[in-house]
Amino acid sequence: MEFRYLQHRRSICMAIAVALLGPLGVAAQPSTANGTDAVAEVATGSGVAESGMVAPASGQGQAASLPAASSTAPTNLGAVVVTANKRTERLQDVPMAVAALSGDRLERQSAFSFADYATQVPGLNVISTGAGQTQLVLRGVTSGYGQANSSVGTYIDDTPYGSSTVYSAGSLLTPDIDPDDLQRIEVLRGPQGTLYGSNTLGGLVKFVSTPPDSTQFSGRVEAGASSVDGGGSGYDTHVTVNLPLIQDKLALRVNAYDRKDPGYVDNVFTGQKDLDGDKVHGARAQLLWTPTQQLSVKLSALAQNLSSNSLANAGVDVDPVTLKPIYGDLQQSRAAGTGMFDLRYRLYSADVNDDFGWAKLISTSSYSTLAKDANSDYTAAYASVLNPAFGLTGVGYSLLNPITLGKFTQELRLQSPQDQTLEWRVGAFYTREHSSNYQDLLSFDASTGAPVALPTLGDISVGPAIFREWAAFGDVTWHVTSQFSMLFGARYSSDETSYTQVGEGILVGSTDFTIRQSDSPTTFLLNPSFKFSDDLMAYARIASGFRPGGPNVGVPPGLGAPVTFGPDKLVSYELGLKSTMLQNRMTIDVDAFYIDWSQIQLTSYADGFGFLGNGGKASSRGLEANWQYAPVHGLLLSANASWTDAELAANTPPGLYGYKGDALPFVPRWNLNLGADYDFPLAGGWSGFVGGSYRFIGARKADFAVVPGPRSTVPSYDEVDLRAGVNYANWTFKAYVKNVTNGRGITSVTPETTDPLGSPYAATYVMPRTIGVSATVNF
Repeated sequence: MEFRYLQHRRSICMAIAVALLGPLGVAAQPSTANGTDAVAEVATGSGVAESGMVAPASGQGQAASLPAASSTAPTNLGAVVVTANKRTERLQDVPMAVAALSGDRLERQSAFSFADYATQVPGLNVISTGAGQTQLVLRGVTSGYGQANSSVGTYIDDTPYGSSTVYSAGSLLTPDIDPDDLQRIEVLRGPQGTLYGSNTLGGLVKFVSTPPDSTQFSGRVEAGASSVDGGGSGYDTHVTVNLPLIQDKLALRVNAYDRKDPGYVDNVFTGQKDLDGDKVHGARAQLLWTPTQQLSVKLSALAQNLSSNSLANAGVDVDPVTLKPIYGDLQQSRAAGTGMFDLRYRLYSADVNDDFGWAKLISTSSYSTLAKDANSDYTAAYASVLNPAFGLTGVGYSLLNPITLGKFTQELRLQSPQDQTLEWRVGAFYTREHSSNYQDLLSFDASTGAPVALPTLGDISVGPAIFREWAAFGDVTWHVTSQFSMLFGARYSSDETSYTQVGEGILVGSTDFTIRQSDSPTTFLLNPSFKFSDDLMAYARIASGFRPGGPNVGVPPGLGAPVTFGPDKLVSYELGLKSTMLQNRMTIDVDAFYIDWSQIQLTSYADGFGFLGNGGKASSRGLEANWQYAPVHGLLLSANASWTDAELAANTPPGLYGYKGDALPFVPRWNLNLGADYDFPLAGGWSGFVGGSYRFIGARKADFAVVPGPRSTVPSYDEVDLRAGVNYANWTFKAYVKNVTNGRGITSVTPETTDPLGSPYAATYVMPRTIGVSATVNF
C-alpha cells in the first residue's frame, strides 16, 4: 500500500501514514497470406497448466479459418475453447459469464494495455492514473480508487499474480502485462472464491500464453511507431522465436519487447513537456518437456519493467468541483525533481501434469517479485504550513515510497477425467507473501530539486509484512442427464497477516510495534445448467468471495481506529443464457446478476489519520450482453453492453461521507462497445483489412468524500478507433488511429479528498488522438 501524508485543516502539526489502499496452447497462428484470420480460436490453455493435458501440435485443435478471400463460402466463427474452470472446455459450455479476447484480435487492434481492451468486456471498467497504476472493476465491486485489497484477481496461465494485501498496494499495482504473444485473455465475471480463492470478489482476469511447439520452428518480428496529438512520439518492437529442441518432446519459446508510450501532459512550473510518457520492456521464456503422452513439465520466466520520469505525478490539475483544468488543457504544476516512477515484475513458475487415466494430477509452483520506486510531489499539502514554521520560502516536499514484494505459491489438484456422469476435483493451495513499504517525506528546493536539510519530518518503515494463506477446495459436477448438470463447490481458507512498523520524525513521532491478525473464511458455489441443445444453454450461479483482513497501520490511540480489520464478503446470484446460431455464424450470451456485499473494507478518517475498518453494505445489480455476427464472408460485427446499478445499502462509518443509496465510486451505469472488421482480397496476391470500434463509458461518481461536501461527477465519454492494413505473403503492414475525435475522457480523479489543503486534485485522461503504423513478418 502506498501511504499518504495527510494534513488536518484545524492543526498546524500534520499527521502522516495514511494508507492509499487499493494495492499464456498451441503456437500462435499468423494471418494467412490473404490477410484473413480465424475470427475465433480454439485454445488449449497454457498447454499444460490448466487442463493437465499436453497442447496439440501446431495446426491441431484450431478453429476453422476463414475461407480464402476470393471464396464466397459463409464465414464460420469457429469454436472458442477456454480454461476458465481450470478444465479445457468450449466457451459455449462454461456455465458462467466469460469473455475471451484472442491474441490475434489484440494484435490487430494494437492493444497494449487494459485501457485498450477493457471496454470489449461487458461489465469491466478501469480506474487508472497511468501505466502500471490501474485498478480493475468488474460488476461494480469497488469502494473507489485506492481501495483496500484488489477485488479482481489476476492470473498468468495457472499462476496467481500480484499482491494479496494492502501493504504492497495490492489493488493499484495490477500487473498490466504486455499482450504480445498471448493466446488470449479470459475475463471471468462474478466471484471466483471457490476455485481461485481470495481477492476475486468481482471476478478474474487471466492472461493465457502461447506455449512452445515441439513440432516446428517459427517466429515473428514486429516494429511500430506512434504519435500523440499535442504530445510526443513512441515506438514498439516485438520479437518471438519458437525452437523445437527435440522433435515432439522438448521446445523453447522466447519473446521480447520494447515499447515507448508517448506522453502528452506538460508541467507549467518546470516547463517540462510530455512528462507522462513511459517505457515498457520485458521478455518471456517457456520450456516445455513432454517425455510421454501422459506427463508434461513446463518452466516459465517472465520479466517486465516500466519506468517514467513523471508518472508518480500523473494527471491534469483540475478544479475539484467542476473538473475543469486549472492551468489549461493537458497542464499540471509540480515541483522540480519529483514524479519518478519505476516498476519491475518478475515471475518464475513450474507446471507439472501427470495423467494416471483415472485422474490427473496438476502441480503449479511459482515465485514472483515486485519492486516499485516512486517520488511524488506533496508540496501543495505541506509548504503552506511547514515553510512558515521553519522560516523558509521556495521549499518543496515529496514522498519517497519504495515497495518490495516476494510471493511464493503452490497449488496441487487431483481431478477426474471429463465427460463422466460424475466429475470431481480436490485441491490444496498455499501462499506466502513478504513485503516492505518505506516512506520518507523529503524537503528540497522546489525550483531546482536540490535537497534542503531539515530535521526528520516523517520516516516510516512497514515491514516485514508477512501474509500466509492455505486453502483446501473441491467441487463435484453431476451430469444428471445429457442436458441437465449440477456443480457444487466449496473452499476453506485460513490466512494470517503480521507486520512490523517503525517510524520517526516530527510529524509522526516514534513508533515501533508488531501486529498480527488471522481469518478463516469459507466460500461456496452452486451452479446448475441446462442444455437445450449443443448450441443453447441456460445456467444459474450462486457464488461467494472474500478479501482477507489484516492489521491496521499504526494510528494514535483515542481516535476509535480498530487495531485490525476483518475480511469483507460477497454473495452473487446470476442467471445466464448462451447461444450459437445461424450455422455458427452468430453467438450471443446474456446474463443478469445481483450482488450482496457486506462488511466492506473502507478507509475512514479521524484527526487527519486514515485507517481501515469494516462497515457498510452495498449491492450491485446489472445486465450484460455480448454478441458476434459474421453476416457475409470476411465481415465480423460485434457488440457488448452492460447496465450496472451499484450503490451503498447502508451509510459508511464515521469519517467517510457516503450514504445509503449513493452510487459506488467510478461505476458507470452504462457501458457500450461496437466493432466491425472486414477482410477482402486485392490484386497480385495482396489482401487488405479495415476495422473500427466505438466505445461509450457512462458518467460516474468520484470517491466518497472525506470532508463534508458533494462528490464530483465524472462525465461520460466516448471514443472511436480505426485501423486498416494489407497483407502480402508473410508480411503485414498496418496503420491505426485511436481516439479519432481527440476526446478528453477521464479515467480517474485523485486524491480522494476535495480538501483544498490536500495534494493537487488531478484528473487522468485517456490518451489523446494517437496515430500509429507497424510492420510484421512471420517466419
